[in-house]
Amino acid sequence: MPLSWPLTVDQFFAGLPIQKISCRLGRSETTSETGGGEIISHGMGTRLWRGRVVLDKDTHAYWAAVEAKLALLEQPGASLLLWDTRMRGTILDPDLALLGASAPVIGDLAANNRELGLSGLPAGYEISAGDLLGFTYGANPTRYAYHRVVVGSSADGSGVASNIEVIPYIRPGAQTGAAVTLGVPVLKARIATAEYGESRASLSEGGSFEWVQTLR
Repeated sequence: MPLSWPLTVDQFFAGLPIQKISCRLGRSETTSETGGGEIISHGMGTRLWRGRVVLDKDTHAYWAAVEAKLALLEQPGASLLLWDTRMRGTILDPDLALLGASAPVIGDLAANNRELGLSGLPAGYEISAGDLLGFTYGANPTRYAYHRVVVGSSADGSGVASNIEVIPYIRPGAQTGAAVTLGVPVLKARIATAEYGESRASLSEGGSFEWVQTLR
């Protein structure tokens, strides 16, 4: 059976020999200047996550399989799931041992689209600025929300953490009760550009690709 989109983490991303990775939220604005020297910002489109993956050297045999799927991902409409490999958990719970078997969900969504509350956390659990969180919403296709915490919160005795501010803003379609992944959420992306590297002796090296989030 042919592969379908998005490729799961295990189908491509998890097996890559990653040497370097970047993951940042792109800007989506233009500016204009008035005659009085005032700079005015104009929003345009949606802020999307983007980054670059630099691959380490490996054998030709391994690279052949990587190149096959990389070429497939350059097809129109192709996509993959990936995550920021620099994060293995939250800042104060780096291996998610404190979270354990808890299953956090969205408890409430603020009208400003910037804040949300989580329930289902261990009592006293800390959400810190810089933590990543994600959840899915919508259908046909399923969309992958991917957020970084700007202002954190502590769970109360009932496991509820309130007024967590995130970036980017929460998009329409998010719903209370949705399961939330803390620390290691995945996002859906497409390959923007790819370099296949070069070979010498029995090794290949120099491969890299740039990716950009897609909401479809």
